[in-house]
Order: sequence, then structure tokens, then C-alpha cells
Amino acid sequence: MNTQMAENITKDYYSQFCGINLTKLKYGVHFICSPERDKRLKGFGCKYTIYTFANDNLCVVSYAPKHKAFIEQLKKYGKDEIILAINQQFKLKRMQLMMFENEIVACYGNARILKTEDYPLYEAFFRATYPNANPSGWLYEYFIEKTGKEYFTGYFSGHKLLSVCDAPDMPYMEDKIQHTGINTLKEERRKGYAACTAALAVHNLIEKDICPQWECHVENIASIELAKTIGYKEYGVAYILEEWE
Repeated sequence: MNTQMAENITKDYYSQFCGINLTKLKYGVHFICSPERDKRLKGFGCKYTIYTFANDNLCVVSYAPKHKAFIEQLKKYGKDEIILAINQQFKLKRMQLMMFENEIVACYGNARILKTEDYPLYEAFFRATYPNANPSGWLYEYFIEKTGKEYFTGYFSGHKLLSVCDAPDMPYMEDKIQHTGINTLKEERRKGYAACTAALAVHNLIEKDICPQWECHVENIASIELAKTIGYKEYGVAYILEEWE
């Protein structure tokens, strides 16, 4: 998995959301009416009925057919005006999209790949980080599935997990690209554990010939900076209308 391969796979992945091959688009504004936008996304639990991808030179507005009348009114405007108009009409989620470039961190401290027998420690970590969530009936199966693929990494202090990089279901290209989500116990943050854990997750995926993927809310500056320290660069921003059934 070299830099060019990671770039190609990342662009292919986001092309699925846009309904058009991003590698063939160099600049300008493009509108794509796609029935794909009216499908519930695996791993997300909702529909992205408007998905606008934007970077310095390019803007792609992909939308479900039911939004056609509204989107048609925007075709005379430029990128910034389009994004502003959609955001005024709907409450959009704004996600910073990162692209993997190269490995930077080579020392992982006490981070390691989690195994099935680590479940009790993972459950304790999950309950500590998500105190209002109910893991009964699904967390164990999720953990066993992902650790069977060696997708989970964690940072240990004795018999306690301090930071975990998990692997949610991917809506597209699941055999080629994998998100590396990271969470750390509140009292253990800013100690370098997240960087070690996420860097090992990235390394492990690359060893498996799977492209690492990272995205987070644009307001999450800490997550963006963390991604950069382990080898990602900014790729673009997605402005998303989520619709839940």
C-alpha cells in the first residue's frame, strides 16, 4: 500500500458517495442526481440524501431525486454560494475528510492488536467512554467480528485499556478501505496514547493491503491534528444532509 494506491482508493471511496468518479474531475461544480442517495448507508444507520464534496478546486453536489427541485435552483451559483444555500435550507453535518499519505509514527508504546480474549477489558472501556449506551446484545458480536479480522488496536496500562482504535462497518469498498476511529479515556488524553494506538491501526491495515481512512467533524481540531501526526493530510470537506427513518 503506497501513497498513490492510498490516494486512488480514497478517491474511489468518496466517489461512491458522490455518484461520479472523482479522479476524472479536476475543477468546477458538478451536480449528480443519484438514487444511491436515497438508500440507508451500512454502518451509518441513515441516508445521506444530500452529499456535497468540496475542496479548493472542486465541488460535487450529489442528491436524492426528491431534492431535485431545490437543487435545480442552485445551478447558477458558485461553490460557496451553493454550500451556504444548502446549509440555510437544511441542518448539515460538516465532515473533514483526510487522505492517508505515509506512515510517520514507528513506535507504538504499549499499543497492540486486540484479541477476542480482551473483550472484558474492551467492554469496561466502552462503558466508561459511553456511559449512556447499552452494549447488551450487540457489542460482543461486533467485537468478535472485528477482532477476528485483527482490526481493533488498544493502548494498555497493566490490565486496563486507555485508548482504543475501532473499525466500524463501511458502507462501500469494505475489503479495500477501513475507517480508524479513535477514543481515549477522558483522564488519559493528551498523553500520546491515541497517536500510538491509531498509528498501529494504520500500520496494521497497510500490512493487510487495506487503505486507512479518517474523517471527523470539522470542529474537531484535535482529531484533525492527530490524523496529521500519524500520516494523513486534508483532502476535502463533506457537507451532509442526514435523514433518519
